[in-house]
Amino acid sequence: MAPWTGMENKLVALLNKYHRNECTDEEIRQLGAWYEQIAKDLPGTEPSDQTVHAMWDAIKRSPRFQATPTAGRRLLRPSLLRYAALAASLVFLLATSLLLYRHSLAERHPTATSDIILPGSNKATLTLADGTRIALDEQPEKLISNQGGISVSTDAQGVLEYRATSPGNAPLRLTNTLATPRGGSYQIVLPDGSKAWLNAASSLSYPVAFSNHERRVQMTGEVYFEIAEVHTQGPDGRDKRVPFVVETKNQTVEVLGTHFNVNSYTSYPAERTTLVEGKVKVTSRTTGEHQTLSPLMQARVGEGIRIARADVARTIAWKNGDFIFRNEPLSEILQEVTRWYDVEVTYPKPLGEIRFNGMVSRKQPLSAILDMIAATDQVKLEVKERRIIIKKYE
Repeated sequence: MAPWTGMENKLVALLNKYHRNECTDEEIRQLGAWYEQIAKDLPGTEPSDQTVHAMWDAIKRSPRFQATPTAGRRLLRPSLLRYAALAASLVFLLATSLLLYRHSLAERHPTATSDIILPGSNKATLTLADGTRIALDEQPEKLISNQGGISVSTDAQGVLEYRATSPGNAPLRLTNTLATPRGGSYQIVLPDGSKAWLNAASSLSYPVAFSNHERRVQMTGEVYFEIAEVHTQGPDGRDKRVPFVVETKNQTVEVLGTHFNVNSYTSYPAERTTLVEGKVKVTSRTTGEHQTLSPLMQARVGEGIRIARADVARTIAWKNGDFIFRNEPLSEILQEVTRWYDVEVTYPKPLGEIRFNGMVSRKQPLSAILDMIAATDQVKLEVKERRIIIKKYE
């Protein structure tokens, strides 16, 4: 990849500071000013791909983003251009939420709440093959068990990891299950080296040791996978890759080596598999219909399979520590809020159709996302213990 220009570095640095909640008041005002300059004619809307590119061109022309002089002109490579488009889109989303937040400070009272409700954290329950249940949290490096030549431990970052201590001795029929509660998430390194991130209220069941023919797991909720490429020798003596299969209630996802996200929460009308890179085959367990996904595409599996272009940044925002909402109905936003903050929500059904744009770190307390919603002056919120009551703004 070509080196970053000064303009790109400045943009990315400020976005990262915003993610870490480290922006100064002046930097927040600067983000707001950029939004007003570049997207002042697009309030409350989600920019199209064409608009995103136009916004990025406007950013490059802006005197606030003067690039460091370089020798000669060069074109952005495709991978850099994709990041640039994403960055421009994030500027739009960040500034929208920043402007709404500034508006809320000036023109309304704070959301009524008696206690600070903290975000979810790194916690889960591991169920071993013999039924033993072990609570996992932010604990330091620790050996949890040794099952037939496979050690199970947490590393210094609290990641659950499986390692073969006696290769070839592990029983193939032993199954473990990792489950996260509402308000929890967890990362695991599977016996083959594949990685998985579990969102709140999710589970992943897997063998302690995979066979040489297939690697198969079962899941509920939402899980992001990075699959390791594993090879074995076939009957003809040739080297072949061992497939990895993910099973949910309504679909199977077969992969060879790739990064993808599976959302199988039952509260949604269809399960969604989003491919970040590689190739996967999605099969409906009801009809047998199957489709092959290419990168940046999404399969929605309900009565059939529908393929559409994916909003990858939105889809995997949870894994990267953020909420991103792009013209999202309040009903879907609240589903994510209740799972991550472990709260209950009540609201009149018509209010669930109101749509919002915004971006909030999942590390922020509940009040941060409620303030973003309330600042639109479309709804009024009240928090009583761990219950959110939403009413029409009057």
